[in-house]
Amino acid sequence: MPPKNAIEDFMTGADEPAPVAAAAAAAEIGGGLEEAALELTDADYRYLTLRRPVTRGGERIVRIRMRPSTLEDIDDWSSAGISNRELLARLCALPPEVLKKLAWDDAEALMEVFHQVVPEFVFAAAKDDA
Repeated sequence: MPPKNAIEDFMTGADEPAPVAAAAAAAEIGGGLEEAALELTDADYRYLTLRRPVTRGGERIVRIRMRPSTLEDIDDWSSAGISNRELLARLCALPPEVLKKLAWDDAEALMEVFHQVVPEFVFAAAKDDA
């Protein structure tokens, strides 16, 4: 595992140029700041078929699809903007309240998938939620 300071520098962007300089550099490169989007294919997602489906608003959820985490997700988590459960819910595109209704064995299986798509230090850091 990298030294703690290296992780903190990466997460806080300590070595990044000031925002004004970054904006100026982006304008020089491509003519301004534009919305960026991650392109994912079906193969990029992880899937979990639930042993015990959950119902939400009349919709039966039988399978959960989890996308890979992004630097933005980890930045939000590390700045305490979101909890571990909120990060998990974001990656699954489901409200945390739905995840709370999972049977324990399904929740445990979902956490195994979660461990595959987020950095190890997410689980090493002390947080109040799970």
